[in-house]
Amino acid sequence: MINIMKVILLLIFVLALDNNVVASDKYDIKIKIDGQFKDSALLLTSYYGEKIKIIDTAFAVKPGEFVFSGNNKLPGGIYMVVSMDKKKLFEFIVDSDQNFTMNTNESNYALGMKVNGSKENVLFYSYLIHNEKQFQINKSLVSKIDSLKSINEDVTYYKSVLDSVNKQTIDYKIKVIDDNKGTFVSALLNSMRDIEVPDSIKNSSDSTLPFRYYKQHYWDYIDLSDSALLRTPVYMRKVNQYFEQVVIFHPDSVINAIDLVISKARPSQEVVGYLVWHFISEYQNPKFMGFDKVFVHLVDEYFSKESIANTTPSILISLQDRANKIRPILLYQSAPNMMLVDSSGVLKSFNTITNNYTVLFFWDSDCGICSKEIIELNKLYNQSDYDIEVFAVNVNSDLDKWKKSMIEKKVPGINVNGTRSATKDFHDLYDIYGTPVIYLLDKDKKIIAKRIGANKITEFIDNYEK
Repeated sequence: MINIMKVILLLIFVLALDNNVVASDKYDIKIKIDGQFKDSALLLTSYYGEKIKIIDTAFAVKPGEFVFSGNNKLPGGIYMVVSMDKKKLFEFIVDSDQNFTMNTNESNYALGMKVNGSKENVLFYSYLIHNEKQFQINKSLVSKIDSLKSINEDVTYYKSVLDSVNKQTIDYKIKVIDDNKGTFVSALLNSMRDIEVPDSIKNSSDSTLPFRYYKQHYWDYIDLSDSALLRTPVYMRKVNQYFEQVVIFHPDSVINAIDLVISKARPSQEVVGYLVWHFISEYQNPKFMGFDKVFVHLVDEYFSKESIANTTPSILISLQDRANKIRPILLYQSAPNMMLVDSSGVLKSFNTITNNYTVLFFWDSDCGICSKEIIELNKLYNQSDYDIEVFAVNVNSDLDKWKKSMIEKKVPGINVNGTRSATKDFHDLYDIYGTPVIYLLDKDKKIIAKRIGANKITEFIDNYEK
């Protein structure tokens, strides 16, 4: 009998242990909103980079009471409870503890919040409540200063008090970070810190030193490999600010910066995948000339060399095909040769042109915008300040129409027809999917500008020669 009891007790223990393991893989978040809250359902959403994702829906089990639950743990980060009319009610932290209760009220969701079962959220709301009190004091002082200024009263005292309040706010934030290392709240608050340049650096005789210090230390307070931080509004704000304010606006600088950011995001495949797709969307159709080089780099160095999330074989082929198409016509590449028939039936190549600059002008006889570009090209062509030749490629296969239009519109330079070629299709060579398109070549027939307006060529050459 004793042996049987031992077996039974052991079995009960194992089953209980097994149940605890299963329970740990679930999430169960109870929400209670006191008062007259009438919504019949709530949405659970999360930040995801620059987007908001809908995660779950909870229907009221009682008026004002809801339960979000699921069989698989939620990824860490900041989540939001949202009303059915898409109004954000409050935010909270999801970390390893995913079985907890949140009780609040409609008058002020954040200040009225009480959390049971989640140390992270207790800490999070403690910080939010303290910060809100400091904000109200700050707001009152700013209002007082503004009112005194309006009647020309001295504001020195109140400014010193305001400085003291702001310092207290910063000091409190640093204390929360230092006292709670290892928590997500600490990592979150740390990621929000600004880099402070030491006075010794600010006062240096080298005026570039403060910027270089700031750039070198920009990522000191954030772990880019933390996928939980990706589920906050801080992560991509920090990344975007880096590229907008710190990185020099040049394709090579952007490429180096992207490689640095992605290296810091490793080994998290999720974060690397998100960033690579983010940068692809930015540079697949770049707003500024020359930045298609960034797209090619992303395809060559990431998509083609490793497994990137959400990249199917067909998507990979499409990306590689696109990169292969534009790689030969990146800035400073030798322009692909074209042997095309001129109006007298003779094959012509722009490689025989000896001028300092060659304008490749792709146009259509039926294109109205092309006519405006031709007017600008004639102005440019007739100026003596620039040693320029035009190689005008008509894309219309109607030769009679082309010749007539060429004469009527007074198209300058060497006129050829793109549909009569001894070389590869000009569409493929120069990525022509519409007209007009202008490429500018230097004396060595390297591409120095592309998809530029004819009226901008003069300004471009001036800057290029400087």
